[in-house]
Amino acid sequence: MPNTITERTCVVCKEKKEKSDLFRIAKISEINYSFDEKQKLQSRAIYVCKTHECIKRISKNKKYNLKIEDLLIMVNLLKKQSKDYLNILKAMKNSEHLTFGINMVMEEIQHIHFLIIAEDISEKNDKKLIAKAKELNIPYAHFGDKAQLGEIFNKDEINVIAIKNKRVARGITE
Repeated sequence: MPNTITERTCVVCKEKKEKSDLFRIAKISEINYSFDEKQKLQSRAIYVCKTHECIKRISKNKKYNLKIEDLLIMVNLLKKQSKDYLNILKAMKNSEHLTFGINMVMEEIQHIHFLIIAEDISEKNDKKLIAKAKELNIPYAHFGDKAQLGEIFNKDEINVIAIKNKRVARGITE
C-alpha cells in the first residue's frame, strides 16, 4: 500500500496542509465545537492552521462557537512550538541582515528570506504581507506584538522584521 499523507483544509485560510500541521476542532453539537488536542474524538471536525492569524480569525467566527479555554490552549501550544525569535533578533539587531517596517520590507521584498510579523498587526497589513510572502515563497511567522518587536530596535512599535540573508534565515527557521 502506498504511503499517503493525510491532508486537510483550514476552514479559515483554505490552505491544504498535512493533518499534523493543523488543529482539529470537533463538532460536539449543532452549535458547539471543541478543540480536539489528541485528534481522537469520534465526530465530524474542522481544521485550523497552527498560526496566530487563523486562530484569531476563527475566534471571531460565530458559526464555530469555540470556548475561550480551547482558544487559549491552542495559543499556548503555538507559543511552546515557536522559537524565541525575540532573543535571536536582539542578538542580530546591529547586523545588516535585518530590515524592519512595512515600507522598507516591501521595498526590499525581492531580497527577503524570512519575515517575522507582529501578532497584533492590522488585518489589512497582515494580509498584504502574507500575500506577498506567499507569492514569492518567503516563509513567515507571527511572533510577539508590535511593542516587543519595537524594543529590539529601540522604537515604540514595529509591525514586521525581515531577514535578508539566506543562511541566517535558514538558521532561524530550522
